[in-house]
Amino acid sequence: MKLFSQISLVLILAVYLMAAACDSNDDSRDEAEEIYEDTSVDDDADDDEAPVFTIGAGALEDKIRGSWIGQMSGVAWGAPTEFQYTDSIIPEDEVPLWTPERINNGFVQDDVYVEIPFIDVMQNYGATANWTLFGEAFKDTHFLLAHANLVARVNLRNGIPAPDSGHYENNRHCDDIDWQIEADFVGTLCPGLVNQAVELSWRAGHVMNYGDGVYGGVFMAAMHAASFFAEDIMDIVEAGRRALPEGSAYRAVVEDVIAMHGLGWAWEDVWQYLQDTWGAVDRCPGWEHDSRPGYNIAAKLNGAYVLIGLLYGGGDFEKSMVIAMRCGQDSDCNPSSVGGILGNWMGLSGIPEKFKSGLVDERQFMFNDYTLDDAISINLDLTKEVMASSGATTDVAGGDEIWSIPAGDDIEPPILEQWPAEDNAKPVLTARVADQNGKTVHFEASAMDADGIADYEWYFGDLTRAKGAQVQHTYKASGSYEVIAYVTDGIGNTSWRMIPVNIL
Repeated sequence: MKLFSQISLVLILAVYLMAAACDSNDDSRDEAEEIYEDTSVDDDADDDEAPVFTIGAGALEDKIRGSWIGQMSGVAWGAPTEFQYTDSIIPEDEVPLWTPERINNGFVQDDVYVEIPFIDVMQNYGATANWTLFGEAFKDTHFLLAHANLVARVNLRNGIPAPDSGHYENNRHCDDIDWQIEADFVGTLCPGLVNQAVELSWRAGHVMNYGDGVYGGVFMAAMHAASFFAEDIMDIVEAGRRALPEGSAYRAVVEDVIAMHGLGWAWEDVWQYLQDTWGAVDRCPGWEHDSRPGYNIAAKLNGAYVLIGLLYGGGDFEKSMVIAMRCGQDSDCNPSSVGGILGNWMGLSGIPEKFKSGLVDERQFMFNDYTLDDAISINLDLTKEVMASSGATTDVAGGDEIWSIPAGDDIEPPILEQWPAEDNAKPVLTARVADQNGKTVHFEASAMDADGIADYEWYFGDLTRAKGAQVQHTYKASGSYEVIAYVTDGIGNTSWRMIPVNIL
């Protein structure tokens, strides 16, 4: 199904990087120059050592605040057009008029308020909170939900815990957009730490989604994490692409869009290709009976519209959201994702004034008592926790707290997971602790499946993970950890086992 399946990845990236040289940033970023004096990448480090990102506390908060305002701007602006155009591009003259007070509509949108229970859980239990805790919190919510979110909550209330609450056997909406529109906060917890964003997004996303539905959140969270220190939009997009596993339909769509952009296609032509190729690919129950022709709520198609907005908007906050909106379908969620990522990249100080001047700060999000300042304050505390646990250090310079963050390893996508096209038995998996010596634990797993076994992956419960049937991991801190062993078969059908580990 891939238009560019014959194009080698080397060629795609070559074209991609050439386009990057022409990419220009929004002029409004210049306004943030003073705030971002302490935001940099240490290129003087030893060639054998990973680079270190540095950022001041003021710049960090400005970026996190920009992400939340960006999300609210996009969803509030696109709300009147949501699913009004499902098989055509929204005409330019049908784009809603933006007025500054419209930003406050973001307080009543599920794109934003569904994030609150997750950050609330992590406030109480830390950023390594397990998916059982996420599921319990989600079960007890009372806000309006639909699709994968709604089915997951029903499952949880009926005694089906996470991650089975999002599994395709129990949730036929698992490829829908839900986690994709809710994962923005994950990336803001992980400045420059894309692998940690992938781990957290995978863990939380399985409450309501599976496979490509989870990858939608992984894609967005990875781009958010990269945007803290990215030089241009291409850096952000490339982080998202690399966070998706080869063989997934989601990565196939992303690479097609990147290739067509690199080859000079107009965004409207890219939209038409996506419509022709993926417009009728949606396994959401009942979608084919919807009165709106071409209705599609699949994460990967709408994720492609987010990508179009980022690539063709060229870093311009307003233009990028408009393009994503005009692609149609979930045309408030998609500009919300674009606005959140760009808001994270340029910071609140770089966002045009008309998108923030009408904000009523003390207003609470619907269905909870959090104000925007409450959410940002907790987000900032959790971000510092994630940075510290990932080896970041602090210093004081000029009266500001300066964080130095190890860039870490190359981006490693999660294991391949795909909703099977037809009934298929899951792999039979066994996993155990083979040996433990102090804080070092040796794990081993084995699995059987008629489709063959493709790979194993371990989530160690401390924001780290590793692939392989046999792995060894050394914990930095004492505590109780919920280790998850995953296996995927030859078609991407997965199984998992949880192993409790106590580290003294």
